[in-house]
Amino acid sequence: MTAPWLALSLMFMIPSLASADAPKITPFHFSGELDTGMRATVVCAVMTGNPPFEFSWFKDGQKLDTHEVSIRKFDDFTSNLVISKLDSNSNGNYTCKVSNSEGFDQKSAVLSVKGIFSFICGQWTRQHAMSWLTISTALLIANLASADVPKIGPFHFAGDLDIGMRASVQCAVMTGDPPFDFTWLKDGQKLVDGRGISIRYVDDFTSSLAISKVDADSNGNYSCRVSNSKGNDEKFALLSVKGT
Repeated sequence: MTAPWLALSLMFMIPSLASADAPKITPFHFSGELDTGMRATVVCAVMTGNPPFEFSWFKDGQKLDTHEVSIRKFDDFTSNLVISKLDSNSNGNYTCKVSNSEGFDQKSAVLSVKGIFSFICGQWTRQHAMSWLTISTALLIANLASADVPKIGPFHFAGDLDIGMRASVQCAVMTGDPPFDFTWLKDGQKLVDGRGISIRYVDDFTSSLAISKVDADSNGNYSCRVSNSKGNDEKFALLSVKGT
């Protein structure tokens, strides 16, 4: 005869095991410093769950058309969304939904493009603003020259990573002229592809870093450095695995 406590435990364990294979997505965010004409990209990455997965992207509740944006699935666990040139129509709430045979998960992020600027008769003006700002010729030339230097969007690891989960981040160039050289580092040491670490070049503007199964050794400060003939930029993100 089965003990009552054992039967009750089995009842709760069975649905827990079933739901454990449902996908869980890493939260994603757009950069908060996006101007008109810049490039925006976010990555939707599955931390846990069993493939195959179906990825769907939405804007303000409506499924996105690939004529408006670029959507790429570059492995079984990851899809990225790219908007090549931002404008006022790009503003909105973007959602990634991932489903498999066991269930689904979805995460959303708001994209807000900063004010649109125009150059008229030697002056800059922000739309809907009442004031004008005069820019000297020397400063304007300097700004145009530095515009070709790469500028990276910030990236972050999920804050709820447990041992054995999959971690993924994306290093995306918002402005600057290719070709770019991407370098990934951990605690100042260059990372290479292999031994549970996957480094991929999604396109000319984007590189991704994935750790197949995080553990105590995965903890550290990760950085992406991007350079071109004009200069370089670098961003950092801390990875901290729970319980380590």
